[in-house]
Amino acid sequence: MASNQSLSLSLWAALALTLVIAACPVTSTNAEANQKAVGGVEPADPNDEEVQKAVDFAVETYNDLTNDLYISKPIQVMCASQQVVGGMNYYLKIKLGRTTCPKGQPVDLADCPFNEQPEQQERAICNFEINTVPWENETSMTNFSCHSP
Repeated sequence: MASNQSLSLSLWAALALTLVIAACPVTSTNAEANQKAVGGVEPADPNDEEVQKAVDFAVETYNDLTNDLYISKPIQVMCASQQVVGGMNYYLKIKLGRTTCPKGQPVDLADCPFNEQPEQQERAICNFEINTVPWENETSMTNFSCHSP
């Protein structure tokens, strides 16, 4: 009789263990599977303060690199995305317009009106790649290209 009780107890234990296993969903113990892909490119809010800093840097660098006599400024941030790397990469698509403010004079870009004269109304759509490393206080443009709309 004692052996029947121990067999019965073993069966009950096995049944209980089976029920517990069946009731618990299998969860991944792989940390990578439970996280977003590191380094993935994600949409960014064009109104975010850090995105705006990248936009300002892109436009300032663009103005330094072009031979135009007038400053250009953003008409619209058409698209913004970001990627976490050893810092942050920003991928920006910006529609730019020529202003009436000549280069070489200290001026607040917000105070520069767009040039509305048809022969001076130059527009460009530019794609910028900006890399920031905030803890090293470094920002750089790694790539850019522009075309007429």
